[in-house]
Amino acid sequence: MIDRGFSPTFGIVLAAVTLAACQPSDAHVVRVTASDYAFQVPDSIPSGWSTFRMENQGEEHHFLLLNRLPDGKTFQDYHRDVAAPFDSVWHVLKTGAADKAEAGALLGRLLPDWYASVRPMGGPGLVAPGGVAWATMELDPGTYVIECYVKAKDGTFHTSLGMLQQITVTNESSGASPPEADIEVTLSNYEIAIEGELTQGEHTVAVHFAEHPVVGLGNDVHVVRLEAGTDLDEVVSWMDWMNVDGLRAPAPARFVGGTQEMPVGYTAYFTIELLPGRYAWISEAPAALGMVKEFTVR
Repeated sequence: MIDRGFSPTFGIVLAAVTLAACQPSDAHVVRVTASDYAFQVPDSIPSGWSTFRMENQGEEHHFLLLNRLPDGKTFQDYHRDVAAPFDSVWHVLKTGAADKAEAGALLGRLLPDWYASVRPMGGPGLVAPGGVAWATMELDPGTYVIECYVKAKDGTFHTSLGMLQQITVTNESSGASPPEADIEVTLSNYEIAIEGELTQGEHTVAVHFAEHPVVGLGNDVHVVRLEAGTDLDEVVSWMDWMNVDGLRAPAPARFVGGTQEMPVGYTAYFTIELLPGRYAWISEAPAALGMVKEFTVR
């Protein structure tokens, strides 16, 4: 179990590309629409392998994270005991009443003990307006919360504006299987290891969660396209929600997908279409600790 420490709930398999993106051939598809600020998603889905097709119809970046709740806990418990403390601590940070270390300690005191048993089970990563994310993961039966904790222009978490909902994973099996990958990514502390040739065209990426920090955010990975004027240091800073402008609209670059955190030992898959240009693999808060790797597609 990851020690979530003072991180917000974040953290599968995903592919975020264009509207023409391909889905795994035999996947059970869950169609999701993300807008400013709501998800349209089924109330329940089968267990096993499923592919989330998330279309971003909003004007801001969005993602979808699934968190499995511990037995006996409800969406209402999560909203009251987890989401509300994050809002409180973010207000303290935004007003300058505490620095990041002080805010992290405060959040640790406010969060309930059972928060450590919340399991981040991935979800489509950051995707720009107009993009589509294909995310494939294996889910056990249970009660889940889906959320997007990107911030609006005024700094309000999208979760507080309506992007926080319940979804139930039933005992019925989807009968689907995972896709085959041609790129292998391994996430450890603090490294993004890549195997495979990143050429122009479509790739299916397997992301192996080998290690997580003891405290704070788990290791995830997103893909961002870097234009000629993109400042990669600015992107790194933006990835940390505890920075005043972190995860706050507008994003400093166009994200095209990635995977949120999952428990150690899990593998996530995402399919992505790469066009010629500069890109980077980048994690969230761990990006400042070196979890960023630039690459070029010829």
